[in-house]
Amino acid sequence: MQYLVSASGYEDENGDYHSGEEHWEGEIPCDAVPAGESDEREFEDGIIRKYSYEVCNIPANCRAFTIGDRVKISLLGGIEREFEVKGFHRYQLQCKIWV
Repeated sequence: MQYLVSASGYEDENGDYHSGEEHWEGEIPCDAVPAGESDEREFEDGIIRKYSYEVCNIPANCRAFTIGDRVKISLLGGIEREFEVKGFHRYQLQCKIWV
């Protein structure tokens, strides 16, 4: 799994605007388990969201993900898909993301 890192644009001292950059980082080992038809779950913020995959077996020392973060997952057959994080939970020995 990889995650999208975004740097916002800025205006320099001459008033010129420089657009932000986005790039993918990380090579986090994980297992993506399809939910079949979209499943629903109530997340920490109390909102019920549909998700397509549970991404589990993520090392406990990984970065914290927030709702709305973008991740890219390599699926079987070399297929890469981008997802929006719907929920994140850090357990004692591993983490789990719902996308």
